[in-house]
Amino acid sequence: MPWKILIALALLGAVFAADLPRKSPELAVKLPDGTLTQVSSYRGKVLCLAFILTTCPHCQKATQVLSGLEKELGPKGFAVLEAAVNEGADVPDFVRRFQPPFPVGTAGQLDALQFMQLSPMIRTFMPYIAFIDRKGMIRNQLTGDDLGDEKQERVLRDITEKLVNEPSASAKPKSKRSSN
Repeated sequence: MPWKILIALALLGAVFAADLPRKSPELAVKLPDGTLTQVSSYRGKVLCLAFILTTCPHCQKATQVLSGLEKELGPKGFAVLEAAVNEGADVPDFVRRFQPPFPVGTAGQLDALQFMQLSPMIRTFMPYIAFIDRKGMIRNQLTGDDLGDEKQERVLRDITEKLVNEPSASAKPKSKRSSN
């Protein structure tokens, strides 16, 4: 009875699905110089927070795609912050090799899973990517399972452009004229 298995898997997926949208929890990313960067310090910008493994080819590709997007869309309020979660990550070497225009630091793997609302009991592929809007709400998130090499750039661009092009909180709504 394979249909029972399919129903069980669908229900299991629903149990472990992240709530979206949701308020972004606070998270500190430790930069190579020892300073901490808080996710909340990016409020007012569209932030892409990417949890990576410095040795992962998919994560390296995501870094290159996000580098291009930040260079292009940074003037419109888009920023990227990456946090390596692998034990003993050589972040300075990673930065030297891939030259991202954004900060790359470290965070704990459990912190990343909690931030993304992912269960440590379910295996997901890296990177983990969260898109946080200007108001501090996580609006979209992806794992490596959602990003094949052939579609990675298109998926990341589509989400980024949608959020960057939303009216900012400071934009004043157009007033309606009454016709008296």
